[in-house]
Amino acid sequence: MVATFVAFAAAWALGAPATQPGGGDEVSIDFVVRVPEGTKADRKVWVAGNAKELGEWNANGLELKKGEDGRYRGSLRVRRGTGLEFKLTRGTWETVEKSAGGAEIENRTLAAKEDATVELEVAAWSVATKSGASSSRTGDIRLHEKFHSKGLGNDRALIVYVPPGYEKAAGTRYPVLYMHDGQNLFDTSTSFMGLEWGADEAAQRLILAGRMEPVIIVGIYNTPDRMNEYTPWKDSVRGSGGKGEEYERFVIEEVKPFVDGAYRTQPDRKHTAVAGSSLGGLISLDMCLRHADVFSMGGVMSPALQWADRRVIRDAKAGCKALKECRIWLDMGSREGASIWEFNAGISWTRELVTVFDGCGLAPGRDYYYFEDVGALHNEGAWARRIDKMLLYFFAK
Repeated sequence: MVATFVAFAAAWALGAPATQPGGGDEVSIDFVVRVPEGTKADRKVWVAGNAKELGEWNANGLELKKGEDGRYRGSLRVRRGTGLEFKLTRGTWETVEKSAGGAEIENRTLAAKEDATVELEVAAWSVATKSGASSSRTGDIRLHEKFHSKGLGNDRALIVYVPPGYEKAAGTRYPVLYMHDGQNLFDTSTSFMGLEWGADEAAQRLILAGRMEPVIIVGIYNTPDRMNEYTPWKDSVRGSGGKGEEYERFVIEEVKPFVDGAYRTQPDRKHTAVAGSSLGGLISLDMCLRHADVFSMGGVMSPALQWADRRVIRDAKAGCKALKECRIWLDMGSREGASIWEFNAGISWTRELVTVFDGCGLAPGRDYYYFEDVGALHNEGAWARRIDKMLLYFFAK
């Protein structure tokens, strides 16, 4: 697995309020970690998580120091009431902790309400994959590495799924779905913590079964500047964000022309969709509001609606005209954040957005579809389990 800095990819808690009402002082959290027998003596251990003090999901967030008793220790101070989600790593997502059987584990959680010592035990470490490890891609997938953005001044990869029969159907043109966090869509070897969406398997299965129109799916890789690029406004609590409009222009003025020139697309708005999850869901909704002349469909999965004091909900309320031009898929898992907060604010906010849709005169089922996924968390595995529903809503035969 190639480690990538994906600040929101698996952590809803970062999008939750920084403190619970009434809290303002700091608390101290001390970590004491026991590692598996056989861990080499010179190995370093980190706590990687959603808070700035934990690296904001950088795999080497808070470094722990090994004591004479073989346990690793480290401390941080955070504002009282901060909701923490985290995992233990050996410095990369290739070496994240696993279950005793080698399976993925859920994020560890902690509500930092008071000073605490947290004792943890790692059951097993993931084994780093060797360079050139086999991928999990399905179908005809093409990679365009180091695609340069003049507007953003950085490089990233574009990964493109083309439908079965693309090469033989020389005169056929296809609708296009543009998706954010492209490295997480098709391949476990590049995805965040080794969990992929399986968008290629879902599309391949539905197309070959005759249930879905053949489509081209364009995955746009994120960058270390993801949090800023996927947010149109600065968030005063987090002190970051605000490059969203530049990123949207990058997609529309740089990525889309390249794809339309390199592939047999149907470039008109009627056949152009955009989708993403978490902050990717937030920016997808904003792209529908600002650029309904380009996109006629928007996939808004587990959106981080809380960003900038729920600015996007207010913009949606004022943007009824644009919403009527863009069919929306909206979803949220019932356990996204519920492990930390007393209620799932994500559900509350998506329901509020649905109320806005209704108030704008959108018809459920026709103009938008809202799906609450019972028991689902905020991670790639959850989005993989419902991407087929989104694909069918937009492209079903």
